[in-house]
Amino acid sequence: MFYYGLGIKSEFNYEPLGPAPFPLAILGLIALCNVLLLFFSEHTNIQWAGLRIMQKLGLLLLNFFGYAFVFEIFGFLLASAIFIFVTSLIFGARFFSALIFAVLCSLGLFYLFDICLQITLPLGEIFA
Repeated sequence: MFYYGLGIKSEFNYEPLGPAPFPLAILGLIALCNVLLLFFSEHTNIQWAGLRIMQKLGLLLLNFFGYAFVFEIFGFLLASAIFIFVTSLIFGARFFSALIFAVLCSLGLFYLFDICLQITLPLGEIFA
């Protein structure tokens, strides 16, 4: 994977480093963690989480897949609001609090990316 990461090129440079450093850094961290697990794993007392936590993690994973699936269709604002709302509910937030938090976070993140960082986010095919 590191070899393929070195081959990532872009038609135009929109940043000084290009698109390759982020995947290479992530792969480096994964490799470091694997080496640490290889040498130090017998000294840990790791226990599997209970059934309730595993169910929450499964719902969270489904939520991530749903977010990735509807991102371009619903656009950043709506997809992020739904994702944050469902995630908040999974972790025990009350309905109205989760709704307000999801709307404010998605609007704040859209403002941060679109206005401050000037990164264009999809508005959604259903709103086009």
